Amino acid sequence: MAQSHLPSDPFEAHALVVQRAEQEFEQRREHRRKPLPDQAQAIVRLVRSAGVQRVVAEILDESRSGMRLAAFVDQPLRQGDRCEILVQEAQLSGGRWATVRWVEPHPLIQVFGVQFDAV
Repeated sequence: MAQSHLPSDPFEAHALVVQRAEQEFEQRREHRRKPLPDQAQAIVRLVRSAGVQRVVAEILDESRSGMRLAAFVDQPLRQGDRCEILVQEAQLSGGRWATVRWVEPHPLIQVFGVQFDAV
């Protein structure tokens, strides 16, 4: 069995795990930013077996590794979908390829997270 580097006392171990989770959460929050209103729109080109579906999405927040987006989508998004993200300032140089990592369907929109491919 692999070493977990946790204290043998269950209460101390629990406190340490909670502390590490809080640190990870704060670290992720620090690196995310909300775009300015004129930079809050993206074109998402979903690559599917039936072809490419173009979706206009609102950027809710972004980081170096991905984005959280919201969009009206005719077909449900699925975890693992491949897409190209084009934002206003990068449209001349092309977009960034990404993979849909999670989807939260809502009655009128879908909120989803994408992780950019390593550059």
